[in-house]
Amino acid sequence: MTSIPRPIPRPIPRSKARFASSESGAVAVMFALMLPVLFGIVGLGVEAGIWFKEKRELQTLTDAAAVSAAIERTHGADAAALSAAALVAANANGFDAASDTVLHVGAPTSGPHAGDAEFVEVRVKRALDTILSQVFHALDYTATARAVAGTVGDMDACLLTLDPSSANSVSINGAGTSVNVDGCAVVANSSDPDAVNVANGEMDAECIWTAGGIGGEENIDTTCEMNITGATTVPDPLAALAVPPYDPVGCLHGPGVNPYSPSDGEVLSEGVYCNGISVSAGDTVTLSDGIYILDEGDFKVNAGAHVQSSGPQGVTIILTSSSGSGYGRININGGGSVALQAQTAPDASGTVQGDYTGILFYQDRAGGSSPSLDNVVTGGSDVELTGAVYSPNNDISFSGGSTLDNNDCLILIAQNVSFNGSADLDNSCDMFGGNPVRYGAAPVLVE
Repeated sequence: MTSIPRPIPRPIPRSKARFASSESGAVAVMFALMLPVLFGIVGLGVEAGIWFKEKRELQTLTDAAAVSAAIERTHGADAAALSAAALVAANANGFDAASDTVLHVGAPTSGPHAGDAEFVEVRVKRALDTILSQVFHALDYTATARAVAGTVGDMDACLLTLDPSSANSVSINGAGTSVNVDGCAVVANSSDPDAVNVANGEMDAECIWTAGGIGGEENIDTTCEMNITGATTVPDPLAALAVPPYDPVGCLHGPGVNPYSPSDGEVLSEGVYCNGISVSAGDTVTLSDGIYILDEGDFKVNAGAHVQSSGPQGVTIILTSSSGSGYGRININGGGSVALQAQTAPDASGTVQGDYTGILFYQDRAGGSSPSLDNVVTGGSDVELTGAVYSPNNDISFSGGSTLDNNDCLILIAQNVSFNGSADLDNSCDMFGGNPVRYGAAPVLVE
């Protein structure tokens, strides 16, 4: 039997073997499939950097818009003017109407200052460009920036009236009356068209700042660029200051129904004086350093009497009431003379007076507002006061040719203040740690 020879397999060419075992095609396919994903990821990374830059630019223009609007607010701008001021500042800092939208200009809608018209919130939205990232995700990307700004006073005022609506809140009316406010301003919170009125006489001041208007401006000489009307109000800088605790039973003088009347030449010491202090006509009385609490009575200087403080540390005179009635006032009349200085240093025992440093007279706000509590200096009195005279609910008037002079630092804070007699208010208040009354429109970002 003849065997049939088997065919000899032909060897596979090496080139074809390599092709059969090659995986390069799979890699190519995988790479092709992954390429859009990788492209999108790279695109997102690149555009994220661009978006971060645009977000920073958006925040910068929003901050500028808020600051500009806050400044305009201090000048009494309405909603339209606030928006216009914000847009001008935004345009100057890169606002693009094609991609940017102003969402809000006005009182803050959220945060610690929500609803407070003393601050301005600005919110701006920007549409972000997407090119490479669209490969990865087809979305519209936007960025939003928010800023809240307000203003703080950066200049000093020596006279501040707190009445929100009174005409003649600061009034000068008297032939020959001259009021010199040296190195500081006059501020009136009243919205009346004649909030500050120099009807007869003259006033020299650094500036006038009022929520209302100015009457008799031709009789006012100021050194600032311009007086400001329709301005924002200035808060009471001593609103948080309270009457110190004291024992009304432990009166050093009294108790009784009459004020304490010191003898001629007497030197008084600090403490509680029930029913006030009344210095008799022609007598001379000296107040030693410290705090004088007048419980239910006036500080009264009668015709021709003389009152002075003696020590280097000064005095604070507080007009209050332990019973809630019978509050007192300042009453200087009939040619009396007063030379008093507020506390500037520790008292004789070494105790620092703290909150009352720089406060010469403090009329308790708890007494409310009444004509019987208005403070008066009348009848040719000669008064030299150094420190702050504080009457938050009542008026202070200088009339009958009385003179308020030679005051290194005098600050008047009251509901209203009137002059019919010459006065000199100065701002050399370094010995009291500076002037507490600040006005102006220095902008500050708060959020």
